[in-house]
Amino acid sequence: MSPRDTTLLLLLLAAAGNLAGAEPIPIGSPGFPPSSVDAAGRLVEDWGTVDIQLSGEGIVDGQARLSPIKLDDVIPAAQAVSEHGAVRMTRTVYRAPIFPEGVDVLQVGLSGTGEKSVDVLMTLDISAGVQLGRRTARIGGRTVLVLPSDAAASQQLLDWGYYDESVSLPGWGKPEGKCDPAFTNIRAGMGGVPIVYQFTVAPGSQADVVLGLCESHWAEAGQRPLRCQVEGAAIQTVDPVAKWGQHKPGTLLFRARDANGDGRLEVSVRPAPRAPDRNPILNVIWLFAPGESPPLEKLIAGQCNDLALRYVDVGGQNDQSVFPPGKLEFRVRLEKDGTQELTFLVACTGGSAPVPELSDWDNDSLLRAARDVWRDWPKDH
Repeated sequence: MSPRDTTLLLLLLAAAGNLAGAEPIPIGSPGFPPSSVDAAGRLVEDWGTVDIQLSGEGIVDGQARLSPIKLDDVIPAAQAVSEHGAVRMTRTVYRAPIFPEGVDVLQVGLSGTGEKSVDVLMTLDISAGVQLGRRTARIGGRTVLVLPSDAAASQQLLDWGYYDESVSLPGWGKPEGKCDPAFTNIRAGMGGVPIVYQFTVAPGSQADVVLGLCESHWAEAGQRPLRCQVEGAAIQTVDPVAKWGQHKPGTLLFRARDANGDGRLEVSVRPAPRAPDRNPILNVIWLFAPGESPPLEKLIAGQCNDLALRYVDVGGQNDQSVFPPGKLEFRVRLEKDGTQELTFLVACTGGSAPVPELSDWDNDSLLRAARDVWRDWPKDH
């Protein structure tokens, strides 16, 4: 065989090896449908894909080397390693079999490989239509992604929006009488998670904030008392049925102030202590210049929305997350030879990722759950 033929054969063998390595790697638990990691290292779910991209000074595009591995010698996993100039990225994915359908665990490890520290912009590219919260991303009412605890710190924020893990329920309210249409919509903190909004204001400034509420589930008082708080104002606890009645719109006025001077005014609704129904609700928010809130009955009737600095149909069409839609960006500083790891929980087929406020799962317990299942699973399956 001539040298030219030998070279051609080696190229063909290398190409065949690359094609073989490009096969997606399934990720799952015994008895449940798998997800997969594709040749580019993207996690592919029934709701969309999760991809990671890196950029910054000294960082270049890198091609993933995908391989199946075993964590703790027993847990099937996929690992994608890519070189990006000054940074090496290692993505490891496995299934943690938590109740009911499990969750896919995506661990992203970044290692500095250059001669100096480097600032990395890590972009999480997820499917369109995802609504972002403080720690989660949702499609409809399904939590499809849980972010690391410090993820929000590096995000650019919009001028206003919700900053929580509650869910939108348009059309939930059944208000009686002539009222603002926003009383038909709510956000609800399912399981007790708080409803939180932020508004950009002049640092240290004051404002009048009015919250609109309408209870359309409970007919009797005492079931869903709410603890309503607006920054810089006294907390108000209200039972909407006791104060106004079922299906009756009502309002609460707060003399607010940016107390911490950060230029963002925070509004929150939580379940009152010992409330039987732990799911807080909120229908409407109005933000006015200090001392300029109109009569509350006119607000209820929907007659003064154009006077508000901000008018929010909570859970309705003009509602939004404080996080801009699209890609999530995380800024990571790697010291020379330094490493960092970020962990994301991703909804697998038919399931939801666990909401952080309602779950105590961590890296160790997720790995232990997977290890226990695979260690006890018959080897011939």
